Amino acid sequence: MNVRRKSKAFQVLFAVAGECEFDENLIYSIAKHSHFWKNLHGKGIVLMQESTLCAKDGMKDGFPIFLGYFTTALAFGLLTRTSGLTLVQGVLISLTNYAGSGQFLMMNLYNAGSFLFEIALSVFFINSRYIFMSASLYPHLIDKKSVVKRILIGFGVTDENFAVSSLKGKMLPFPYMMGLIFTAYSGWVSGTFIGFVAGNFLPPVVQKASVITVYAMFASLLGGEVRRNAKALLVLLVSGLSNSVFILLVGIPTGFSFLLSMLLATAFACFIYTDEEVFGV
Repeated sequence: MNVRRKSKAFQVLFAVAGECEFDENLIYSIAKHSHFWKNLHGKGIVLMQESTLCAKDGMKDGFPIFLGYFTTALAFGLLTRTSGLTLVQGVLISLTNYAGSGQFLMMNLYNAGSFLFEIALSVFFINSRYIFMSASLYPHLIDKKSVVKRILIGFGVTDENFAVSSLKGKMLPFPYMMGLIFTAYSGWVSGTFIGFVAGNFLPPVVQKASVITVYAMFASLLGGEVRRNAKALLVLLVSGLSNSVFILLVGIPTGFSFLLSMLLATAFACFIYTDEEVFGV
């Protein structure tokens, strides 16, 4: 190891020890040129491998997500039809929102007669997790300077895309992220379109039954969380009881009651869950 590389290595050690500012580009530069530093594990830090990912890899990783999104979006497209929206309106919702749980919630509140402000605020809160996912993904991007690229990637971040990309163990180039995001995105939008059109050939009773898809989807999410930790049932109880009290006793409109009960249940979960249960540390 030459003098220049030794100097960089000492900077890394000081950074890991907390003696100076952590320089991510410096760490990656050393990992790229030195086999020794690729095995650095100071304070739990594992250096990423040099990325060889391309758009084709992203499309390959995104295809399973495409299949899952497509089938779920079929139900959403049918739901928009039974809710009285036009084909253009239904597809535009998927084009501009690209958020499964948020969109089903949107239609549920819309069918309940909530105000647009209530719907927008509720969807914002339920989708706010994507802000933290995008922030967590940012250090792993190779091209961090382009604002347009960061916006495109941020728009395309979903639970599944985040999970796949964050577990790659490599720096993430823009073409790979676009291949992953576009493949999954096309499944969600095309599924919405076909689901809406399919409503033309389904009997009215089947179309009306599509409104239960929102409850089925959230029930499946809840079931997975309960299997992981039974405390989720307590959070569910607080949310359901508070929502019922707000609507039946206080007389708060559906949209605002949902928002308040969601915030109350979230605050309650912060008290009963430990860091180990949330982060697995």
